[in-house]
Amino acid sequence: MGSDIRTPPDVPGESREGCEGVTQTAAEPSVRSGPLTVETREGVATLTLNRPERRNGINQELGAELLRAVVDAARDDTVRVIVLTGSGPAFCAGDDIDSLRELMAGNHARAASFPGSRDSYYLRVCEEILRAPKPVIAGVNGAAVGAGTEIACAADYRLASAEARIGSGLSRLGHVGNAVLLPRVVGPARATEIFLTGRLVGAAEAERIGLVDRVVPAEDFTSELENLAAAFGTGPTRAFGMFKELRDRAWQAPAEFGLRLQDAYHAKCLDGHHDGQEGPRAYLERRPPRFTGR
Repeated sequence: MGSDIRTPPDVPGESREGCEGVTQTAAEPSVRSGPLTVETREGVATLTLNRPERRNGINQELGAELLRAVVDAARDDTVRVIVLTGSGPAFCAGDDIDSLRELMAGNHARAASFPGSRDSYYLRVCEEILRAPKPVIAGVNGAAVGAGTEIACAADYRLASAEARIGSGLSRLGHVGNAVLLPRVVGPARATEIFLTGRLVGAAEAERIGLVDRVVPAEDFTSELENLAAAFGTGPTRAFGMFKELRDRAWQAPAEFGLRLQDAYHAKCLDGHHDGQEGPRAYLERRPPRFTGR
């Protein structure tokens, strides 16, 4: 997104120099496995947390790989939608227990923390999801707790399995968290109740209070997630990205400022983007639009 808004932090081993404005050619489908499985196919990058035996808890290795994968997918022009989900019975149970032990022992090098700054990896991942100039879907296949809930709330759309449960759990550890993105999704009062009680919200209630956008039967979850990603992946990607940027810039701004800003983005979309011209043209010609993501 626009560099006038925010400058993303560097990722270990990666340089952002020269990446802006680069248009990449279409790539062959690819799959990379490990603690994070990355599959890129037909414009969809699916990132699957792959530590089911640890309920996909975030440790140093998974945190670094997840951050790198989100950054790579966000700046890859051939990727038009990013999907985050988990393997096994959980989406993400937060920070890994062994990593928590290392953190309590003061061994930050082996905790789920970013080198140097000691930021929690989940924090950096959430930042990259928010600034990604394309839709990010959280496929909440099971339990999401703590950092897992924050990552899900950073996404633009949350599709949940009927078996999903979502909450904070941090108050039971005597710690604070889920006070930033969770309130933006369900409102301050509901987020406070979820934090204070430490309870996990079931899928049906999560849909009712807006914590997730849609709940589907567990047996249909994978196919529904794929269908949703495919639908977003053929949409006006630049407009999706501009909406996210406008949404964050206008958040809690005076209404007059927000409306003027919205009008400026509307003009930019109409004058400077292929899809912004293709959509109205298709409407006037009474045909389906052919969006390219440009």
